Amino acid sequence: MGYKEHKKMYKIGKKWAVATLVSASVLMGGALIAHADQVEANTANETQTVNATQQVTDQTAVTSSASSAENTKNDKVASVQANTVANSDEQTQLKQNTTDESTTSAQTNLSKLNPAAANAVKNAKIDAGNLTDDQINELNKIDFSKSAEKGAKLTFKDLEGIGNAIINQDPKYAIPYFNAKKIQNMPAAYAVDAQTGQMAHLDVWDSWPVQDAVTGYVSNYKGYQLVIAMMGIPKAKYGDNHIYLLYNKYGDNDFSHWRNAGSIFGNNENNVFQEWSGSAIVNNDGSIQLFYTSNDTSDFKLNDQKLATATLHLNVDDNGVSIASVDNNHILFEGDGYHYQTYQQFANGNDRQDDDYCLRDPHVVQLENGDRYLVFEANTGTEDYQGDEQIYKWANYGGDDVFNINSFFKLLNNKRDRTLAGEANGALGILKLDNNQTNPKVEAVYSPLVSTLMASDEVERPDVVKLGDKYYLFSVTRVSRGSDTELTAKDNTLVGDNVAMIGYVADSLNGTYKPLNQSGVVLTASVPANWRTATYSYYAVPVQGHPDQVLITSYMSNKDFASGEGNYATWAPSFLVQINPDDTTTVLARATNQGDWIWDDSSRNDSMLGVLDQNAANSAALPGEWGKPVDWTNINRSSGLNLKPHQAADEPGTNKPTDNPSDKPGTNNPTDNPSDKPGTNNPTDNPSDKPGTNNPTDNPSDKPGTNNPTDNPSDKPGTNNPTDNPSDKPGTNNPTDNPSDKPGTNNPTDNPSDKPGNVTPTADQNHRADNNDGHLPQTGNKNAVVGLYLGSLLTMFGLAALDKRYNK
Repeated sequence: MGYKEHKKMYKIGKKWAVATLVSASVLMGGALIAHADQVEANTANETQTVNATQQVTDQTAVTSSASSAENTKNDKVASVQANTVANSDEQTQLKQNTTDESTTSAQTNLSKLNPAAANAVKNAKIDAGNLTDDQINELNKIDFSKSAEKGAKLTFKDLEGIGNAIINQDPKYAIPYFNAKKIQNMPAAYAVDAQTGQMAHLDVWDSWPVQDAVTGYVSNYKGYQLVIAMMGIPKAKYGDNHIYLLYNKYGDNDFSHWRNAGSIFGNNENNVFQEWSGSAIVNNDGSIQLFYTSNDTSDFKLNDQKLATATLHLNVDDNGVSIASVDNNHILFEGDGYHYQTYQQFANGNDRQDDDYCLRDPHVVQLENGDRYLVFEANTGTEDYQGDEQIYKWANYGGDDVFNINSFFKLLNNKRDRTLAGEANGALGILKLDNNQTNPKVEAVYSPLVSTLMASDEVERPDVVKLGDKYYLFSVTRVSRGSDTELTAKDNTLVGDNVAMIGYVADSLNGTYKPLNQSGVVLTASVPANWRTATYSYYAVPVQGHPDQVLITSYMSNKDFASGEGNYATWAPSFLVQINPDDTTTVLARATNQGDWIWDDSSRNDSMLGVLDQNAANSAALPGEWGKPVDWTNINRSSGLNLKPHQAADEPGTNKPTDNPSDKPGTNNPTDNPSDKPGTNNPTDNPSDKPGTNNPTDNPSDKPGTNNPTDNPSDKPGTNNPTDNPSDKPGTNNPTDNPSDKPGTNNPTDNPSDKPGNVTPTADQNHRADNNDGHLPQTGNKNAVVGLYLGSLLTMFGLAALDKRYNK
């Protein structure tokens, strides 16, 4: 081949190399963009996109001047708002009225509106002359009536109030900071796992005490306090969600003294049929009536939740507590379709991807006349159902016409929020049980006590506390379960979490409930979701001798090592909330040891309180947590923080350690009569007919579920962190404790979207995933890109050699 031919080929090759490099750059850039888009779809599904520049890497900024912090906060809010506008549908925005309403265009447009809509436009100071025909048509669709409303509502305005309370970190609501260095894994959580039958270190999350049937105080059950808790191996490939019985001497607040009586339904459980949160009280015969959530994931079901009950008979002596038998285990309620959505209605819905099905967390309440009720989390049925028409119901907004009309068009302008608003139909429901304490059935079903239509799709773990002659209804929620993604982004950007506890008050159990603190907010997140001291699943317990206070219990550190390997979900220190006569509340700066369920003279331990200072000995963060990026594959919430210190109140004269011992709880529940021998259950009851009895012949492999595709098989549950304290956790985990050996149907959901703190991506990413066909897939052929890149480099070297040879 001649020189000219070689040179011609060289030039052609040179152009090809350039084209290859450009292609490689585009492909690699595309892969990066695809990854960013997918993260946006997976994290901003709950939030609007939060730019990487919003992450705060130097958390010492919280100690800087207030003006600097406020400027940073304003910059971040502006960035979130800019992203929200960018993600909104193109539509003319409403303009404030700056012209005379008597102008021809204004009068013409007002005449096109029905009287109620025209009045709303005038009250909102909207320039009617600038309204488009489409906007006029939308305004005319609004239902301004309120006559059909039943029960209380968590409105769009309330959602804003809750989200803003998180941002503002008002000390009346902000959860106290806790001393991160003092937080321990729960010794009693090293136990036989219900699924593997092997000893393992378990996460512990949603927990509730066995309570006196009428007063609600923690029961003194033959000298013991009893707590039932959800527990499971972290990162179990196919999910591990079951309930266990824990016990301690009554009044003993030493965290290390708690013991584990084991899985309530035995050690042959599987991931297909799970037990979730509930409540428990003492029956007249001394048995324990357990109410819980039975969750069925068989046959590809996405968390088919049902309210269930069972009677526990215990062996109790000086050596401890054990489970003698579990009887009358059966389903109570699966929804009625009218008051409360059924699983079939959900399954037949138009948008299961964005919808969140809830029928769980039964909380039992017994009135003084012996009548028993269950208050529970649900979704509304056809009585007032989900759907796009909910955004046209004025009562769902809850503000004045200025707020309502701007929020209305905000939803119309944002396709994502509009979809979420149409699906949102959370409810706190109520039903009545018959008088058979140990084998109850549903006697009557009522309309929800509280509904969250258009505002939120999830208000969980309802808890009723009677104080004096009033009933207080508490629940926990996440702003990210709501329909305002901009608000979620602000919470996550400025605080790092969006969890809250809400509350309502009424004069009777079935009465009309009024939100506490106007919006319902009672507690708000204080620290990022991936800190050791992050809390959730708040449960209020009445304080004997103090009818204006409740003790708040919770778990700490989100599940699946969200705050770092070896940091298991554990019980948090408890703290007090003051209930004020004007239907407001105040968080008090009084903490207990971890896992203290009974406030008495020995409870207060302020050394468990922390501060928002990374250099302090009692910092609320462990070393390395300040500025640590949140791993959104574990915690599907966004971050970028602007934390600011807050100080809870400590009103003098109430509940001091020197308070009169006569206020101490400890008077035995009159029903705790040892002469009431448990065990009168009918032996002919067939457990195989009852959910949760774990028939050993059940083959999980016959139940092909929908595995969470994001579960990482390399995350082998049961491998102990070598830093675990041997004194707390005898032994090392049996290497066979690997639930991945258990065949079966993965709970597609592994989804503590329902269960707080579950940090698998499906908690929200599958639940709130944007279906944006314009996004490139995250899982491209990375090997091909790398190969192309390396091939281009080799080509460059080859061309350089040719260049050197032919250009001597």
